[in-house]
Amino acid sequence: MMEKLKTAALTLLVMLSLLQSYLLAYSYPQPEQPVIQEEYVKTEMLGTQVSLDEMLFPDHIVVHLGNQQHTVFYPQTEPYTEIFDTVKQRNLEGFRKNNLSALGMNWDDVAAKRPGVEIWFRDGLPLNVLQRIMQIKGDLPPDNDVITRIWIFAQNENEVRTILFTDTTNLIYEATKADFTTKDIEERFLGAVGTAIPYKPFNGSLYLPQKPIPMTAYTMPYTQLTVDQLKRTFFVDPAVTRNLMERDGSEIYTDSKRGLQLKSEQHWMTYSDPVAPSTDNKIDFLGNLLAAVQFINQHGGWNGTYGVQKVPERLLPGSQSYLFRQYYGAYPLINPRNENFGFIKITLQKDIVSGYERSTLTPETRSVTRRELELVGGEALDAKLDQYTKKSQIVALFPAYRPVITDKSLELMPVWAMELYDGTYEFLE
Repeated sequence: MMEKLKTAALTLLVMLSLLQSYLLAYSYPQPEQPVIQEEYVKTEMLGTQVSLDEMLFPDHIVVHLGNQQHTVFYPQTEPYTEIFDTVKQRNLEGFRKNNLSALGMNWDDVAAKRPGVEIWFRDGLPLNVLQRIMQIKGDLPPDNDVITRIWIFAQNENEVRTILFTDTTNLIYEATKADFTTKDIEERFLGAVGTAIPYKPFNGSLYLPQKPIPMTAYTMPYTQLTVDQLKRTFFVDPAVTRNLMERDGSEIYTDSKRGLQLKSEQHWMTYSDPVAPSTDNKIDFLGNLLAAVQFINQHGGWNGTYGVQKVPERLLPGSQSYLFRQYYGAYPLINPRNENFGFIKITLQKDIVSGYERSTLTPETRSVTRRELELVGGEALDAKLDQYTKKSQIVALFPAYRPVITDKSLELMPVWAMELYDGTYEFLE
């Protein structure tokens, strides 16, 4: 009897095993019953994606009309666009390196008497980066110097010269085969000016408006990225992150490798991913810049219009930092505080992002209220500058927006912003 029971039990086990094998071999999940993944969430797109080329544009363009007359144009204005489109269509090649003093030119005299334009990239862009938006042909100089401005002017009635200034004192390049013509200067550059506000020279290469500048103040609501959104953006598996509270009130989220610090009061986030230091001192400006844009496209996107403001030439070996400055219309957003709003900062080592800082706010530009204002110019601006104690330290003076964040809205207030020699910003109150 016992043997029969053992045989029956063994038979039952064999049949169950065969049934299980059949189910494993021939059972498929039904397409209308998707697998639910509760612990792992794919990275979600929070902002818009842009290409690097969309963020490469001059800070401003100075037009010299001759007879000591000048004017200045800023991004997205019609004259600025018309002039820069012409510059982008012309070929520049045959770069001859020279010493600025050896060139033997009085640049104040050139600006005052010879019609032309200055295309300003205030912090500079390397030639191979400029090549993405301009027709820079032939062999580039081996040093790939950082270009801060391009001055195109009429040498005489038949000759146009194109000089590229660098961020190295006394070092310039001349594009000996640039195909600009005097017709370009007369019709496309000077012809775009119209009834623009006249400017006068100030403090060397700067220019001041001789009349007030019309500007608009904006007020708009905003949304804020949530902790869950940010965790899904930066961590492969948000479920394994842990939370730490700092004494200053900031929160840190980490998966034991990467870290995300959130400062709620400043609406600011800092992401860090430790990267082993590189022993190679050579920096690939363009490669790192492309990697930075790709990373931001995939981790938060862009909450407005940005321009590449800083591409520093000399940093720690193997490391490269970039600053993307936010614009609203023609003017940049400037805030003297290190953390608030208006820029994205990113640091890379050999194409790998090790640090990333930005605001967690997204302006709701569809619900904007406007108020027309004016920035002072002429004698009123002169008087303010006369009272400013750091006047000799000013390296840039330009119209900008100062972001003011309240509990419910973001205000963009027109201001005169100043960049000083040490890289800091102040406002001319």
